[in-house]
Amino acid sequence: MRENIKNTVVKLIFVTFCLLIFIPVSKADDEKYKARLSVDYISIVNDHSFLSINVKFKGEDGYEPATDLKLNIYEQLENDSLAFKGETLTNEKGNAEFTVEIEDHLKDSLIKFEYVVFIENDEKFEDADKSVKFYLSTILAEAVVIDSVNYINATLTDAKGDPIEGEDLKLQLQRLFAPLTIGESSYETDDEGAVSIEITDPIPGIDGILTFQIILDSKKYGIVKNIFEAPIGKVIEDQSTYDKRTMWSPPNKTPLFLWIFPNLVILGIWFVIGLLVFNLIKIYKS
Repeated sequence: MRENIKNTVVKLIFVTFCLLIFIPVSKADDEKYKARLSVDYISIVNDHSFLSINVKFKGEDGYEPATDLKLNIYEQLENDSLAFKGETLTNEKGNAEFTVEIEDHLKDSLIKFEYVVFIENDEKFEDADKSVKFYLSTILAEAVVIDSVNYINATLTDAKGDPIEGEDLKLQLQRLFAPLTIGESSYETDDEGAVSIEITDPIPGIDGILTFQIILDSKKYGIVKNIFEAPIGKVIEDQSTYDKRTMWSPPNKTPLFLWIFPNLVILGIWFVIGLLVFNLIKIYKS
């Protein structure tokens, strides 16, 4: 009797131990990751506007990008309802873009737009959402020369064309690897929404053409960029020796001494070999 009770107790302890091990594992398998979304509204003047989205989550190796994740995009309407606008997928870096199309009759309205990005019914991630709000604005920019000094003039206006005062604009020069900030870190617009930035140092550019971008990064208006070219750069002199006879030129431009000297050495070697063969033949015949 005691032996049976002892066996039963041992079995219960064993079953309880197994449950304590496997239940947490099963629960961990069913647990979803909590994703972190960041959304920015970016408008390229005279080009297009889009939502720039990034999604990441905390994995075993720290924060990792959420790849191939479907995101649903909605627009928040005035009556607190949501209008489905479309969907997009994140890339290998967890980034995604969604083009924002503003209806023509709303492009000159001083209304606040709001878009919401949703993660919905995903197998790996919990449901989540992130919204972005913005007003429409635009930047006009040009390069001018005053008293032989180059300036970049820019004007920030709202959807109705009225100037926006007190916002910071940044001037950058596009380069191969990353944009280069010109002048101060930012310039505040005056009561006419304008800034004037002096280009003090000569900047080299191909054919003297420089590509600038004026950037507004605002919580109210989002990120607005005006990218334009200006012929105010210092013309780059072509110092390439590609078409000259140099070591790094193409084969048909090889330096002459590299043609002459090796060929003379080769001809000399063949002449010695021919002479030896000729003498061997004479010795053989004699």
